[in-house]
Amino acid sequence: MRPLITAAAIAMLSGCAAPPTVGEAVPAPGNRLLTMQTEDHGKDAAVTVVRESAIQAGHCFFGVFIDGKLVARLDNNEKATFHVKPGRRLVGVGSDPQGVGPCSGNSQYKREVATWIEVGERQTFRIAFQPMLDIRPSSY
Repeated sequence: MRPLITAAAIAMLSGCAAPPTVGEAVPAPGNRLLTMQTEDHGKDAAVTVVRESAIQAGHCFFGVFIDGKLVARLDNNEKATFHVKPGRRLVGVGSDPQGVGPCSGNSQYKREVATWIEVGERQTFRIAFQPMLDIRPSSY
C-alpha cells in the first residue's frame, strides 16, 4: 500500500512543477525551425518562444507563428528564438499544420498576442495549456 501512496503523491506533485525558464528549456532541433533564424546585426530584434510541458496535448508539436507565418514546430519544454524586424508583430501558437495522425493540424484554433519590438530588444513568450492553448508574454 505504501508504494501506491508514494507513487500517487509523486504524480500529484509533478503536476505542480514549475514551468521551464528560458535557460532550462531545450532548444528545438534545427529541422523544426522553419525561418527567421538569420540575424541582420544592428537591424533586428529577437523573439524567444518557450513551450511548457502539457500532458493534455500529449506529444504533439504546436505550431509557432509570427505575423501569421509558421516559423517553428515546438515540443514540450522546448524553446526557439527568431530574428524579426522591429515594429508591431503578432506572435501566435496553434495546432501543427504539418502534423499527422492524432497530431494533424486539423484545428483552426490559434491564439495570437500583439507586441511592439524595438531594434536590439529581446522579448520572451510562453506557450501554456491551462486550460486551453494560449501564448503570453513572459519575464522568465
